[in-house]
Amino acid sequence: MNRRTNLGRRQGRLIQAIGFGFSCSNSGSCGSGEISCRFTKSRSHQWPLYASIHDSPPPAPTTGLDKLTVKQLRQLIKEVATSRSSPSTDIPKSNAKKGELVEWLMCNHSGSASSTPTIPSTPKVPLSMPPPSTPPPTTTTVDRSLHPFLQTSSATDLGITFLGSASCIPSSTRGVSSLVLSQRWRDGSSWVFDCGEGTQLQIQRAASIRPGRVTKIFLTHCHGDHTFGLPGLLCLIGQDRGRESDPIDVYGPEGTRMWLRHCIRFTASRIIPPYRVHELKSVPLAPGWVQASPGSGYFLPRKYHLMDRTSSFPPPDSRTPPLTPLGDATSYASYVKNNPNPLPLDRAYGELEGGRDIEPTYTSSTANVPNAPIWDVVSEEDGNGMAVKAGVMSHGVPTVGYVCTEMDRPGKLNPEIALPVIKRNYEALKKGGIKDPMKLMEGLKRMSRSDEMTFPDGTVIKGDDVVTEAKKGRKVVILGDTNDATGITDIAMEPDLLVHEATNSFLKGIDKDTTVDEVHRDTAKHGHSTPQVAGNFAKRVGAKRLVLNHFSPRYKGDDDASSVRVSRRIEKLASFASDLKEEDVIGAWDFLDVDIAGDGK
Repeated sequence: MNRRTNLGRRQGRLIQAIGFGFSCSNSGSCGSGEISCRFTKSRSHQWPLYASIHDSPPPAPTTGLDKLTVKQLRQLIKEVATSRSSPSTDIPKSNAKKGELVEWLMCNHSGSASSTPTIPSTPKVPLSMPPPSTPPPTTTTVDRSLHPFLQTSSATDLGITFLGSASCIPSSTRGVSSLVLSQRWRDGSSWVFDCGEGTQLQIQRAASIRPGRVTKIFLTHCHGDHTFGLPGLLCLIGQDRGRESDPIDVYGPEGTRMWLRHCIRFTASRIIPPYRVHELKSVPLAPGWVQASPGSGYFLPRKYHLMDRTSSFPPPDSRTPPLTPLGDATSYASYVKNNPNPLPLDRAYGELEGGRDIEPTYTSSTANVPNAPIWDVVSEEDGNGMAVKAGVMSHGVPTVGYVCTEMDRPGKLNPEIALPVIKRNYEALKKGGIKDPMKLMEGLKRMSRSDEMTFPDGTVIKGDDVVTEAKKGRKVVILGDTNDATGITDIAMEPDLLVHEATNSFLKGIDKDTTVDEVHRDTAKHGHSTPQVAGNFAKRVGAKRLVLNHFSPRYKGDDDASSVRVSRRIEKLASFASDLKEEDVIGAWDFLDVDIAGDGK
């Protein structure tokens, strides 16, 4: 077999593999063993042409013609020739073989469905797609809405939606770090925590989130899987907001303001909505972290702790200078520190004045972790009833976690008791100078449980008779990357929901070339946690429910049964360490919605 024959056959196989119908532009010139016709897609656009190859023709594509008998082929040739007015001399001779008949039809028939004669006894077979010899592998999917954690949750007006649940890089089943805290009972505003690459896509895919509702964005640290999506998200929000709208408040460690300013200015992003950046100043590296080598800008923990540990911070007066990457002259944080205003604020790019520099306060010596820095990030007034504090995390760059605490909500008025009393005294109240006695309902609602109100007929209504008990505000703790969250302990006690990272796990039967100690050590070395570390911290602060997050890309986030089984094993490790019931622990997946009730459910 010569080289040209091989070439012709390879091209024939390539044409056959495309899976489209073909037509011949040089009708009737293919019958003598030479291919002088041009094969093209029977679509609106052309396939690359194969022409003037003087050799035996390539095997005809599988079109279903080989399923027909010789008699059926001759009948089909006759119909095609009649419709095309082809000379009778072009029609294959009576002694032509089946292959020649199929070849003639391939070159002289356009392949359009409208002109193909119907042969009822012959099943239609798509081009190049014969029935598989073996059935395709089947996968079993799991309805994750039936997860025990979700089955025991109560629908409420405060919730979290996970937009991304992976660490490092996005995968086909997980986006990188980002979640949204939705406050539905107040103004419907949404707060975004971390903003990894692709957040603007994920927020549009989330059914429960509207980009236009975003009012605050919180960054835990500077790593790209937590920040690369911020400029894009701001551009998305800016599409629906004018320059006169209320600004979006962005919070993050020192360096955030100048980094974002550079990103927006360099990309000439003028559709950015109004925004302000509030920086958390003097965020230290947690105790135990040292620079890997002078000038490297890379930090490692001095010791690798397998489980949660008790640590303390040096007194505030010994923090000169604080342990931060500022000592590395090549780091961006150092550049910003040494050049306070390398790029001035420009309102044309959306940034407004008013960004705060938030200095830390320090916990007392009687606290769980003495001298730990705490930042008062958002007051109850600024947060419309939700205050936010930040505490330091143990990671390779300055990192914080956030604690969102809701103010206590007033009790509800019971109208079944109050309304009959007001109606009975309606006229007397009007004579007493009250123009609209029904407005007393508002006064009754504002009564404390110890207050009283006496009506003209002598009826006394006490606050605890008509007003239900005030609802205790809920607490949500959202941690950044960490191998030890001890520094935030004092402000994170007894949360209704704790979101803690669990980047890596040791799973027997899956991890065969390592040990549980090696996995813990390697995870801690990179500033991350295992499910056991997350569970220990949940136990330490008395968390009522735990959501694991920030998984290694090797843990898939789809609903395939094998992926769900792995996730359940990780959840059980955390549940065992935390002493929480299995239905109170869940591993996050993208677009998971978690409602937060005051009783931890």
